[in-house]
Amino acid sequence: MTVRDALNRGYNLVGTAIIAISGLAFFPEFFAEDEPAHKFDEGVLLLLAIGSIVWYLVGKNRFSRTIIPMLFTAAALVMKLLTLFLLEKGDAADLGDEFSTIILYVITLAFLIWQYVSIKRMAQAAKIETAEALPV
Repeated sequence: MTVRDALNRGYNLVGTAIIAISGLAFFPEFFAEDEPAHKFDEGVLLLLAIGSIVWYLVGKNRFSRTIIPMLFTAAALVMKLLTLFLLEKGDAADLGDEFSTIILYVITLAFLIWQYVSIKRMAQAAKIETAEALPV
């Protein structure tokens, strides 16, 4: 495994893990909700969790430099924003968990963007350091 593969795998794992853990953690709320519209977001988050795990495990996706983890995170963020402003609007009791989830996805998305941009530079720096450390 190359340094670039290891960096890409770490980036993809972080994005996948956060979406998977949050989707699975919020799914029990599905059974506590009383209206179908209120159950919708937890169902979508579960599907995103399953989708991200499957994507990560299939083929060599985990080693690729891709924006897919950002897309899963953005989809989860959009779902929670739709929930906040449309699906559960006016129901103060149901809105409580939306704020912390939105913060989680915003921070995750910012981190993934930063990591995606930085990986290429980090891989090049590691390649130079490795070349300097090897005797010629």
